[in-house]
Amino acid sequence: MNQSPSRIRVAQTTSLNARTRQRKPWSERERQTILSRNGEHFKLDRMRGNIEFGSSSRIQTILDGADEAAVKRWLSDDKQIAMSIWDPKLIKEEPKVYRLKLMTLMFVTIQLSPHVDVRMYEEGEGAMFKLESVAFDPNIQILPGVGVSADQLGILIDVVGELYPSRDGKGVDGKIGFVTKGELPPPMRLLPEQALKSSLGTINRTITNFAISNFQRGARDKFREFILSERT
Repeated sequence: MNQSPSRIRVAQTTSLNARTRQRKPWSERERQTILSRNGEHFKLDRMRGNIEFGSSSRIQTILDGADEAAVKRWLSDDKQIAMSIWDPKLIKEEPKVYRLKLMTLMFVTIQLSPHVDVRMYEEGEGAMFKLESVAFDPNIQILPGVGVSADQLGILIDVVGELYPSRDGKGVDGKIGFVTKGELPPPMRLLPEQALKSSLGTINRTITNFAISNFQRGARDKFREFILSERT
């Protein structure tokens, strides 16, 4: 455990990539369960080996030259928001659904390079912009000698978020959250809870910081382009 679990690591691995899994439709209760959390989330059932971790964070960004009407028009364009939320080089676009690819993450002997298919849509003519995962692929690679299959890990990845004009109309406000669930292989169930929590906390912060910093930078750039396009 002395190696950062989120560090990109090059090693000889056995590829156990699973097919992209579809998620059942979201209920508003499920969305709010994740969005109502603040900060990191961790839950462990050591007897069953079930583990759940993630993070929910507030997003606030001031946009140059913004007013409420302009922000609503901008939030009505799902492609503009998708390119603001994530690094465009890591996005594969489909109609109203965007495949967001994450950096490679390392957790003990498990390496993940996940992607999540996220549906993005607006409600109330830009009053609210929502996103929610519809499918995912954890893209698991397990180091040799571990003796566990990808299917045994039972990994599920959920992502949800919302954006809306800030109260003063000078930017956007909102929240984004994600939860990953899975089953720990028997050897990992013996690890101290604090060690698991610390390692997964590093992954949480890596993903959260990446998402928020990308959005804050991307949103300012894309909104500026949007305003200029309206003037020409």
